[in-house]
Amino acid sequence: MSDAAAKSAETLETASGEYALRRMLSDELHARAFYDFEGAGRFVRFVFLTGDQDGVVLDYVNEFLAAEGRDPIDADQKFQRVDLGAYALRLEKHTEFVSISFIERGLTRATGLLDDAFDAQKSVLPLAWACATPVPMFHAIWLEIGGKAPRRITPGHMLEVMQARSVTANQFGDSASQIHFAFDIDDNGFSRIAVFNDGIAPNRMGRTIQRIVELETYRLLALLGFAAVRENGARLGRIEQTVAGLTTDLAAQIKQPGGQIQQLLSVLSAQAADLEEIYSLTSYRLAATKAYEAILNDRIGGLRLARLEGFQGIRGFLGRRMTPALDSCRAFSERLTRLSERITRAGDLMRTQTEMIIQRQNRDLLRSMNSRARQQLRLQQTVERLSVAAVTYYGVGLVGYLAQALPLDVWGWDIKLVKAVAVPGIAFLVWLTIREVKAGLTSDDEDKGAY
Repeated sequence: MSDAAAKSAETLETASGEYALRRMLSDELHARAFYDFEGAGRFVRFVFLTGDQDGVVLDYVNEFLAAEGRDPIDADQKFQRVDLGAYALRLEKHTEFVSISFIERGLTRATGLLDDAFDAQKSVLPLAWACATPVPMFHAIWLEIGGKAPRRITPGHMLEVMQARSVTANQFGDSASQIHFAFDIDDNGFSRIAVFNDGIAPNRMGRTIQRIVELETYRLLALLGFAAVRENGARLGRIEQTVAGLTTDLAAQIKQPGGQIQQLLSVLSAQAADLEEIYSLTSYRLAATKAYEAILNDRIGGLRLARLEGFQGIRGFLGRRMTPALDSCRAFSERLTRLSERITRAGDLMRTQTEMIIQRQNRDLLRSMNSRARQQLRLQQTVERLSVAAVTYYGVGLVGYLAQALPLDVWGWDIKLVKAVAVPGIAFLVWLTIREVKAGLTSDDEDKGAY
């Protein structure tokens, strides 16, 4: 490779992480590939809800692989299969769960299931080790693959084989094979599935087994939302009743001229906080249930099921049994949305009513301030008049004292006459002085307001 070409490749690889992202997205299409499955055998899967503890499961698996003399699984690997001779181990890491699976294949069985089908005691698989994983097990699935279906297979016989209260079954693969679901848990803690393979190609059988196992996995995961609904349903109902009563009280208070809503506002705020808490607890689970339901329906459709005489079908069974639970999840989500909208509308009404109350209070306050201003003005005017009279009185007295020093007898004036003549002049001068002082104060106030 030339220097220019090498430099170009290096630039492509390092520029903004585009090359690494492209490789990762391309590899994602091949990450969950299922290998060919020939002959009879079994597929056993253990599902663990790990959250952020998937590293604990990985460490546990790597300890097992080290004891078997195998290389450990890298933490960045989401899907890894390790061949251990008599069986293969498959580790899958998903968003919220990790699965450990064991695969036996290539066994010989012309008709029916293997003699040790669903027998945990005779199995060579390390089932006890998987059950001891240091994370609580969410689900365990045992899929048994046999040969051609027996001619006279009856529901009663399959009930005994599957250890279930009911068994659903369909033909698939162009009606050449059969699949039987228990949708129940046997004495060893497994949900049993039986497949009778009548000439399906190994590569196609591998894909079919993957669909079947994912169907059973996501069936139970989808019902986690129903558990969240049951846990929070009563609490949501109480909030709905409280908000309904609060809305009625709010309407009554609004219709009253002097209605008070302060106490209602505190109640509404408490209900809004409780509703937000429920939403935070259930929103992820309800969204996951919707996604898992879509995956479940996709896996059922991918099997291309056909009716098997004498058995109830898988699609019909799941539709009757799961639809009420999934509808409850959808209804719960709608109730959350509607209740949130009702609380928002009630809050808007309260804010509007509060603004109107504040406006009325401001109006009353302005009226009171105007009344007090008029009273103060009248009082000020009265004080001014009294001030003029008082100052005039003292001024006339002062004029009287000054007049005593004058030769009034020579002039023929009487002191009382002098005081009487001085009254209008002194009163006018006092009034004029007060007026000038008031004018100066008003001018100062206007200058301050301008700045």
